[in-house]
Amino acid sequence: MKIRWTATTIILLFSLLAILGIVYGEGEQQCQPETVVFFGNGMGNDEDEAGLSMELLQKRLEGHISGTNLEGIMSYDLAYNPSNGLLEDFMETVEQIIDSNYSLFWRFLSGLDILPDEIQDEWIAISNRIDADIISANPSIQEHIDTYDEYLREGKQIMLVAHSQGNLFGNIAYLGLDSHYIDGFGIVSVANPDTHVENGGPYTTIEEDYVILPLQMTFPFALPANVDNFFGPVNLDDWSGHKFIDSYMAPGHEAETKILNDVVTTINELSSSYENTEIVNTYNLLGVTCGNPGTTLVTLHQNAFITGIHTYHWCDEGQPAGTHALYNIDTEVTYGPFSGTTDFRSWISYPNTHVPAGIYEIIDSEPNTWSHTHGGGFVIIEGILCY
Repeated sequence: MKIRWTATTIILLFSLLAILGIVYGEGEQQCQPETVVFFGNGMGNDEDEAGLSMELLQKRLEGHISGTNLEGIMSYDLAYNPSNGLLEDFMETVEQIIDSNYSLFWRFLSGLDILPDEIQDEWIAISNRIDADIISANPSIQEHIDTYDEYLREGKQIMLVAHSQGNLFGNIAYLGLDSHYIDGFGIVSVANPDTHVENGGPYTTIEEDYVILPLQMTFPFALPANVDNFFGPVNLDDWSGHKFIDSYMAPGHEAETKILNDVVTTINELSSSYENTEIVNTYNLLGVTCGNPGTTLVTLHQNAFITGIHTYHWCDEGQPAGTHALYNIDTEVTYGPFSGTTDFRSWISYPNTHVPAGIYEIIDSEPNTWSHTHGGGFVIIEGILCY
């Protein structure tokens, strides 16, 4: 028997799937912050070569995340590290390694709890001055910082995949990010010549990388190789063993898989900081007034997954909780009603519903007992902001 896929049939099927929890599980976070994936290139790459690496990363990563929660929420950009020739790039790399670890040394000292507070404060000030000097000596890094901060302030996450000297640019850029948004910035390190990855990000250095090996001998605390990628002394496609495309993203080898998995893991770890939060709160410390508060309007500045609505009913004399609804005054769409429960004169409902940004009227099923102070009813809305 053939099924006629009429509009009514499709709607009924979708409704059934929703009821069964197949479309969206109850309480599931429907909001995943947009992530901008940057590629930070290494020494000796012109902008075209760096762009090719970024395009390859995008292609492989998009294939890797197909069908997951990250599909469709990522964009890509280039954190270009301009090349002035291999010799000058190498000298700049050595200088950046020294500067980066000089700053790290002072930050380590300032974090020792055994020190008196005044000494810790002074050493923090020293490390901050060192960081500022390092950044000011690298105009390209300041441009990167400005770009990262712009995205972060828009509520997006930054995922920097840094190769070779791009790690030094990334580590130093991290020192200059706006501290209010820094938790949204992550680094996945590839062929890192430095001794560390800022923000504790993962790294991949293959044993066949004959560019990093001499640096590890020069700087004994440099991160050691952690992947045997080709199970032999030489990669025939890249005798240096250092190139991003030919060695680290060689298809079917361990380094490629590790890098892609590290990116996914780091993005999900960054996303975990986007937790349930209080989006609206109209409560105040003034005296409670009983009776209908009139129209109660609130503004949601961003799309949100609403997890809870609280209204205060001091005057209800303990009657059972009613319902809440959200009415978008621009689109005239009503979300709800959502049945509430009572928690000491507060009515609490759990919508677990995605709503777009906009101005909403809060509809309480019993406005005559809704407490207020002549400025709209007392309401708290909780949820997860979407970016």
